[in-house]
Amino acid sequence: MAQPVSQGERILVVDDDPTFCSIMSELLCRQGYQVGVAFSVDEAKLAIEAQVPDLILTDIMMPEVDGLCLVRALRASPGLQAIPTVVVSARVMEEDRRAAHEAGADAFLGKPFSLQRLRTTIHSLLPAN
Repeated sequence: MAQPVSQGERILVVDDDPTFCSIMSELLCRQGYQVGVAFSVDEAKLAIEAQVPDLILTDIMMPEVDGLCLVRALRASPGLQAIPTVVVSARVMEEDRRAAHEAGADAFLGKPFSLQRLRTTIHSLLPAN
């Protein structure tokens, strides 16, 4: 798991692709965020237990448990249900977007996405930015 590197809001990136996590960490750190990385839903739950993030970016497709299960678990957990959650996925069909929304995601970004789109989405969910 990545260590926080700045004093900004904490963002947890949940994706089983180490390259994607590395790129996202670099981009988000440059924007002033503290970044944690989890390569599975189980790792994400441990990271959230250790330090509740201000926002979560999660993939859908991961081994064993998918990212939508994480979103559902957050929405069902008192104290965690208000964490803004963005589903970031290569699965971009309308049914995937609908499933993310129904699970409780606050936003959906289809891969690939622009840095501007990422910034806009984060700023809309963390207005104190």
